Amino acid sequence: MTARRRRVDHRGFTLIELLVVISIIGILVGLLLPAVQSAREAGRRAQCQSNMHNLTLAIQGYINTKNAYPPAGEFCEDAQTLNGLPPNNIDPTQSVIPGYMPSPNSGVPRGNPMYSWVVPILPYLDNQELFNQWTMFYTDSGGNSKAANYFDGFAGSPPYLTPGQASNWAIGNNAIGILRCPDDSTAAPNQGNLSYVVNGGYALWHAVPFGWIGSAIDGAGAPTKNPLTWAPGALPANYVQVIGVTQKLGVMFLESTFPQGVPVRIPWNVRSNPAGVSDGASSTVIISENTLAGAAVPSPYSVNLETNWAAPLPTFCMFIGSSAVCGVPAATDCTAGQLAPNGDFDGQGWSFANKVGTFENINFGQNLTTEGSYPFSNSAHPSGCNMGFCDGAVRFISNTIDGTVYSKLITPAGSRLPIYAKQMPLSQDAFAN
Repeated sequence: MTARRRRVDHRGFTLIELLVVISIIGILVGLLLPAVQSAREAGRRAQCQSNMHNLTLAIQGYINTKNAYPPAGEFCEDAQTLNGLPPNNIDPTQSVIPGYMPSPNSGVPRGNPMYSWVVPILPYLDNQELFNQWTMFYTDSGGNSKAANYFDGFAGSPPYLTPGQASNWAIGNNAIGILRCPDDSTAAPNQGNLSYVVNGGYALWHAVPFGWIGSAIDGAGAPTKNPLTWAPGALPANYVQVIGVTQKLGVMFLESTFPQGVPVRIPWNVRSNPAGVSDGASSTVIISENTLAGAAVPSPYSVNLETNWAAPLPTFCMFIGSSAVCGVPAATDCTAGQLAPNGDFDGQGWSFANKVGTFENINFGQNLTTEGSYPFSNSAHPSGCNMGFCDGAVRFISNTIDGTVYSKLITPAGSRLPIYAKQMPLSQDAFAN
């Protein structure tokens, strides 16, 4: 009996079946890709928050030693400044600091830009050796005390260095990972990048308080033409009253010094301490992201100097609230009533601290590329920005947060401001997730 041969079907996939399978795979990949991208963004944002948390802890370590917040930036005055100090009339406009405002009217800068807030906290960032090698002052060949610049070494090794000692520029140009957000696409490799800036309040400098006018045109932002009027009267006569207000509006400020051996106290220097954060450490921002800070090539915004994380130039080391709170489009009188409370309601001007559609809105800087041109909170994250608080917490703040709420997060002592600018209490439900 002949065995029947079993018939084997050699038919493969049809073209239609193959196309259906490929389509299904494509759909699955399309569904999965956004989830993968979202997970990666969440990871980068978490790393960024971890960096900021460690920076707030380092600042807290400095406070525990000094009982004060470090300066946002330090400058050294020159002899010309003595003309405005006792026994003469005190005039903060004589300081070298206004010359470092990125403005065509600032003239040729005098004095020395010494260092940013990063340098004093290096020992608390596990970088004691970098701090030890940093040169604050040196003695020149004539025996005179001199202040060192943050960029000393950029154009060659300074003669005052001992063999084997690194220059300030070489130190500040070292990449320190904790100072860079993984999402900061403007950061350059092997440079002293900085993605984080500290809270300066509502002015680039508290003693002569210039605000900032944003622009939709990249590179067109600029300081206000005149200082903001935060106290009745006119500068310099009312500078004490101005400082009494501006110190309550921010946490860390620019300050200046003289070379060692010059026995003159600089009266416009201020430093906040924890007691000055009367509105609560958990409700006050101390540090924010800004991808347009840090390392940059010479430009009008850097007063034609190269920068890195050690640069104390105001638009590279600190962020401020919008000067539009004092009036739009470019009003500068902050005492005119637009910030005054009405019963239990805050003044309407505070809402412009963060106004969607304006050029000072959180993350509007994502549309810009010029470093130092945007001294406001800015990140590469979608929909908002990481911010560190004085209690060490780090929160993601939406770019659509109510401007009045945001104004209070910046201001550490809004309840103690003069009545023309006093802020009402802030509920943490308004910003805490």
